[in-house]
Amino acid sequence: MNQRNSCFSNFGSFRKFSSSTEDAFRRFRSFANGEQFTKRFVDSSLQYTVSVAYSPKDRLKNNMSDDDALNAKNVYESPTGEDNYILAYTEIGIIIGVLDGVGGWSEQGFDSSAISRELANKVTIFYLENPSSSPLEILQKSFAAVKEEGTVKVGSTTICFGIIDGRTGKLSALNLGDSWFGIFRKDENSRYKCTHQSVEQVYYFNAPYQLSIIPDDFLEIAKKRGSKYLMNEPDESEEYSYELKSGDIIVFTTDGMVDNVFPDDIEIYLNDNASEGVNLSESLGSLNKILVQQTTVLSLNTNFKSAFSQKLSSLTGQDYIGGKPDDITSVMVYVK
Repeated sequence: MNQRNSCFSNFGSFRKFSSSTEDAFRRFRSFANGEQFTKRFVDSSLQYTVSVAYSPKDRLKNNMSDDDALNAKNVYESPTGEDNYILAYTEIGIIIGVLDGVGGWSEQGFDSSAISRELANKVTIFYLENPSSSPLEILQKSFAAVKEEGTVKVGSTTICFGIIDGRTGKLSALNLGDSWFGIFRKDENSRYKCTHQSVEQVYYFNAPYQLSIIPDDFLEIAKKRGSKYLMNEPDESEEYSYELKSGDIIVFTTDGMVDNVFPDDIEIYLNDNASEGVNLSESLGSLNKILVQQTTVLSLNTNFKSAFSQKLSSLTGQDYIGGKPDDITSVMVYVK
């Protein structure tokens, strides 16, 4: 873990969080790659270890617009690329999730990371201020606030996140687009299996549902051309609800991971690396970070039969092969 100033104070093997919402917001929005925390709740037999890991894809800065070059917050300086993460807790629960800014806007000279970053900020602060709200309520308020604030001029993003009730262990989640979450639970043979997962929402192959901010003049030009932009609303999200159990591992990740590996592959990885005797309360950050790193290596392998290439082959009837380079962000939770 990187050593730096923090509003956490050491308290045994755990860290005690400042009561200030502002301090909490700043801390949760600046987690290091592979960093983790463990949270226990009053009147609950469960505890949760949470980590975030990420790997931005390589980008050529010579495609950057002059405006972006002057902007300290752009996709080239973002540690998560066009992706972003949601990670925070209160005294009644935990929120976790991922967002993926649609990269097509960067080809037109816009910062495609702006909307995922600003929406992640708003979701985090709305949760910290209103932890009893549902995921959909938080997303509705957050997206409305991003649009009203006007910081994001143009952009689109997918989003997938959930809230764990600290007392009951219930996970309430939603997904809009092609990011993903899955719950991995041990079967009767003590092998991890993906027992529950989200379903992608797409218009067609590689065209996911997305929350979009499009200027009126863009919409007018598209209308004259007989075309339109992909624009969805928060209430088009698919909602999920599950009871978590001790031993579960939950993964929220962007399509950079699931375009390359299948849930079956993640099962194999967890069974090889999170077996009996491994203390995940201490090593979850490493487990998550290595998963992201290994997936990144596969994404750059031109001889690898990625999930994306297999889907494309199935759709076209032609033989495609190769990984799909992309930003990868993963938020992982271990329930004990």
